[in-house]
Amino acid sequence: MGHSIAWEKRGTCISYSGVVTFKDFMSAVLSIHMSPDYGTFKYAIHDMSAATALDFSQVDMSQIVAHELGARYTNPGVMAAVVTVNPDMRKTVEIFSQLTKLHVGLFDTLEQARAWVQ
Repeated sequence: MGHSIAWEKRGTCISYSGVVTFKDFMSAVLSIHMSPDYGTFKYAIHDMSAATALDFSQVDMSQIVAHELGARYTNPGVMAAVVTVNPDMRKTVEIFSQLTKLHVGLFDTLEQARAWVQ
């Protein structure tokens, strides 16, 4: 339903709430990837703890994967972390990780994700 981006010194933390649509998710991701500082970011934390569901189709997932792989040319070392205890969201993250061949940290709490990206 919505998101907010916290621009931090070494990266970003995006907080989502409600049902996260493809349009909302891509809006957040594009904002991050288009940042003039993206090339120096060390991490992007996607905090889904207040999100209730992801509303992505297989075609949407393909577009997310393609965009992420393209962004990796600008910053191949950025660490991606997702915070959620929702089993369906965790499964979507695992599928994304398999498709991109990128390690995405999955955490139950924001504190765990922050400790991992430091």
